[in-house]
Amino acid sequence: MKLLFFIALAVLVEYAGAQCIDPSNSTYAALTFCNSCNGTCTLDNGCSCSDQYTTCVPTPGIDCTNSDFSSCCPEGLYYNKIQSCCSTFPFCDPECATDEVCNSLGECECNTTAYPNLRLSNFRPTVKCENNTMRVTVSKCELAVLGLDSSTIHLRNSSMECSYPYADYINGQKVTTIWVSAASDWCGNTVTDDISNINISNTVYIGILDKPIITRNNISFDFTCAYNRNMQTSLKLPGTNQETVYISGVNGTGSFPVTMAAYKDSSFTQAYQNNENVAVGSIIYVGIFVTGADGTQYTLRIETCVASPTDNRNDVNAFYLIKDGCVLETVSTMVLQNRSALEAAFSISAFQFQNQANVNFFCDVRLCDRTNGTCSKCATGRSFNTATNEVKIGLTLDVNLDFADSAGKHTAASWALLAGIQLAFAFIKLF
Repeated sequence: MKLLFFIALAVLVEYAGAQCIDPSNSTYAALTFCNSCNGTCTLDNGCSCSDQYTTCVPTPGIDCTNSDFSSCCPEGLYYNKIQSCCSTFPFCDPECATDEVCNSLGECECNTTAYPNLRLSNFRPTVKCENNTMRVTVSKCELAVLGLDSSTIHLRNSSMECSYPYADYINGQKVTTIWVSAASDWCGNTVTDDISNINISNTVYIGILDKPIITRNNISFDFTCAYNRNMQTSLKLPGTNQETVYISGVNGTGSFPVTMAAYKDSSFTQAYQNNENVAVGSIIYVGIFVTGADGTQYTLRIETCVASPTDNRNDVNAFYLIKDGCVLETVSTMVLQNRSALEAAFSISAFQFQNQANVNFFCDVRLCDRTNGTCSKCATGRSFNTATNEVKIGLTLDVNLDFADSAGKHTAASWALLAGIQLAFAFIKLF
């Protein structure tokens, strides 16, 4: 009885938080501490004096460090597992979220009174659409109030390779966020498009809490991120003709994806699909862009571009379009306005190598320091310390041309000259 009275008094004295009961403080003179009565603490029986009858309070940091913390303190006191002592209030570390309470076991649990009128109909997950990722966030305690378990969250494809949930705090509340790659072929994503946007969708599934009485079914909801069409987002459509490699920054620092793709329009929003035939004479727009690099520091430079009828850039009929950052005079060129320092683009009038259905473009690119001027200068024969990376695409041409009447004329000219006659080549100005 004396102990319970003192605990009530201590609650008033120490209302500010979970503080240890200090045996040297005269305020707690009415309590029996284990070090004053040769007491011990055991996992099953808690703490008691040597007479085995009198309950004692463990000395902070000494008596109860190796026992189950839930049995260390007498009724009405709570164990502080950080300081190994008893306190007047429950103690949780880290602190509980604003919609949680610290229970007598020192664990945070959801405060159901924080959501008195919550129904599934007004449950609202948060969807954040970023450049290359989509993030779906749900409140852990909102789900718990609805009888759902946030740890069961998954996408249409529930494999480990597709499960990237992580815990976080937003506005003081504990949430679970699942990370989704904004790509057409990733973990069940579906992609649709219209004139303005590329739309990427998936489905989130959340299971029920493991309870003896089940009052809720598993739930699922769809989410969609709409991306404005541009050079990069158009490639999110399935089956686009593109290739991505990784390129190093200046002095070999960092690694950044660089992508090359072919488009049907000058706005770079309609990408060619794999195995889609290209009509000879139509304009092909080729874009090369880098993601993740600092545009204030880096710029993308095309060092070399080669056109070849085969997947071999050294084919006997292959020829240079750009060499050492310079446009060769054997081809006719025009300049396209560049979109940014990390994007390069050129257009070409679709041509066909004689008796060949394919045209392959091989471009060697690098990132360089835009502040020192070396990226914008043409320098034939000049070597650079930074290595280039090759990125390529291949196109299939319609094979409806009749070469019979012009075969002699074509074979009489060199392939470089033939290309100069047939090509209307345009690219970003590099100098």
